[in-house]
Amino acid sequence: MYERRMRDKEYPGRPVYDGIRNQRIKCPLCGIGAVRQVDHHLPKSVYPYLAVVPANLLPVCSDCNFLKNDQIPISLVEQTLHPYFDNIENERWLYAELYVEAPALTANGAAATSWRVRFFVRPPSEQDPHRAARVAHHFKAFKLDKLYEEQTADELVTVGHALADVFDAGGSTDVRAYLLDLARFRTNGRLNNWMLALYEALAASDWYCSGGFRLVASG
Repeated sequence: MYERRMRDKEYPGRPVYDGIRNQRIKCPLCGIGAVRQVDHHLPKSVYPYLAVVPANLLPVCSDCNFLKNDQIPISLVEQTLHPYFDNIENERWLYAELYVEAPALTANGAAATSWRVRFFVRPPSEQDPHRAARVAHHFKAFKLDKLYEEQTADELVTVGHALADVFDAGGSTDVRAYLLDLARFRTNGRLNNWMLALYEALAASDWYCSGGFRLVASG
């Protein structure tokens, strides 16, 4: 029914399909990918009578659609978040931390410092445990930690070059203030934006603010 009545372009349900797909620019499941497809929140292979119910049809990117596939939740906590009904944007869940390892000698005898930005979810202190488990499951199911880490590469190079002038003018204090300003202005008030988590993590790192940004920007 879905393919013959809604998805295929020559059938009358196609405007509904296009309306769902075009209602978002970015995928609501990851917040990164461009919407390319419509996915069934509950798979049509198991719930065929929900195949054309608009509330079960989500605008998604190709990567999230592939990762989700036809996964069937067998318990409440294994349900991924539904962007129509599970609004978590009024509370902070997403955080990041900059890990820096002590310098180690390379093969040529030079000292090298390794670092990594790690993203993770931490529920608000008074959050329902089932909801907290669902957020954690969603984060894991769509591999958002890896996705957000990948997004940081270009961002760290760009901001690192800008911080050189800031550091020369006012030291680590000005660098930290600059990063916190970026956290406010680049994220448009969205509490669970990966950029907010990133910039706050960088601002919290004395190593980064005291000059480590140069090493990070150099790759």
